Amino acid sequence: MKYFKVIIYATISGLSSTSMAETLTPEQVLQKVFDHYPSINIAAIEIERARQSIKVANSQLGWQLDAQAGIERGVSLFGTASDSLSLGAGVSRMLDSGSSIAFDGAVRREDSETVFSPAFPNPATTSNIGLSYRQPLAKNTAHSSFQASRISAKLDLEISMAESDEMYDQLALKVIDLYFSAAVLLAKTNNIDQSIKRAKRLQSYINNKTSLGVSEQKDILQVNAQLDSLIAEKRNLEISWMQQMVALNRLMQRPWNSAISTAYKITSSSKDAESLFSQAKKYSPKIKLMNSRLALADSAIQTRRDERENSMDLVWFAGAQNQKGETSLGSSSESELTGGLRLEYKQTTDKSGVDAQLYQAQLERSTVLQDRKLLLENLHYDLSSLLAEIEANRLALNAYEKSHRSEKIKIDEAMKRYRSGRIDTDVLIKFEDQLTQAKFSLELQRISLMQRQYKLQIMLGDLWQKIKKPVIHDFMTDSPAGVDVR
Repeated sequence: MKYFKVIIYATISGLSSTSMAETLTPEQVLQKVFDHYPSINIAAIEIERARQSIKVANSQLGWQLDAQAGIERGVSLFGTASDSLSLGAGVSRMLDSGSSIAFDGAVRREDSETVFSPAFPNPATTSNIGLSYRQPLAKNTAHSSFQASRISAKLDLEISMAESDEMYDQLALKVIDLYFSAAVLLAKTNNIDQSIKRAKRLQSYINNKTSLGVSEQKDILQVNAQLDSLIAEKRNLEISWMQQMVALNRLMQRPWNSAISTAYKITSSSKDAESLFSQAKKYSPKIKLMNSRLALADSAIQTRRDERENSMDLVWFAGAQNQKGETSLGSSSESELTGGLRLEYKQTTDKSGVDAQLYQAQLERSTVLQDRKLLLENLHYDLSSLLAEIEANRLALNAYEKSHRSEKIKIDEAMKRYRSGRIDTDVLIKFEDQLTQAKFSLELQRISLMQRQYKLQIMLGDLWQKIKKPVIHDFMTDSPAGVDVR
């Protein structure tokens, strides 16, 4: 049991030591977290998945190839048995406007058992090529299915990016809170170390006076009690410090017992509140998410309105046909140009389903508008509150700097009077405690101010200018062979 206590004490002492610790700024800690935290990679994968959806939507405008071949035995136009062989192929493509164009060609060879007329070739080979163009006149004229799918894919990407940015912000807030909680513990530990040094100097001074018969026993007891209390408080802080460091090291995937030292400096912004609000509104992932949802609802409304329309298409087609073969009179070959126009019309009599979907899309849009209004109000209040806290924090910091200077002057003057025997030991110890508290309160205000300023940077999006976010191909290692994940 004794050896176990020694090991625990050595571990805590090693963690609490800052002489060998790696000094990390909040940005460096965040970068290490972003380089290793699993959910960050998941967000990057989701963004890449959404980005591929745009390629899927754009592929609708690519050329489509179709081909067919067949053999059959059937009855010809004149009721006689015939054998036929057919081959055909074509390419088609949808245009951005919603129209479509197609090229096709086919060859058919037919051999009938009975020929109706000696002038008819048998077997006969018929070939034709054609071009057709389909133009919507009513449905899908202003908002084609391709445009709808492309808008949906683009908004899917924007939503994924906004959701990932929101997750980045939440993780950053967690890391910042953890970092500055560690900074508070470290500041308090360093403050207690200074108090222990002063208490030991006072103890040495009292012991010297005791050897000369000047100091009383109560003076020795008072300073010893103060020293023991400070050492006990430091040991308790070291346990909390160890827990904080393990938590940070876990986020950064460093060895659990790697010592860390914090480093921070106070910065300020010269922008006014309205400019900061405009910047925060422009960056806010939640607002971006609402804007994407609003655009998605608008697209759905337009699509549903288009679906209510009756379908009317104008089809233009042109081509050439050739028929050749052997007749009882000799070989035969005939070619003709073909072409024409036709109007296609289709009407859905029951539109209740589409009307209900249109109403749902309109309700969704109203909901998104209300949510966005609430988000803007909350963002304005949150930013105003944070700016007010920062200003109050600055005023408090100035007050505590003045208080610390006063306490230091007071303790220096009290020490002179104590050495000349004009005040008691308990008064000096009380003054030492007040100086310790003033110094810690001052450092606590500095840490609180920096923590709020980092939260402001997160709210404005400024922090991400210093942090490299993960890229999909940095960790994508298990993609199928032959598939380009970029």
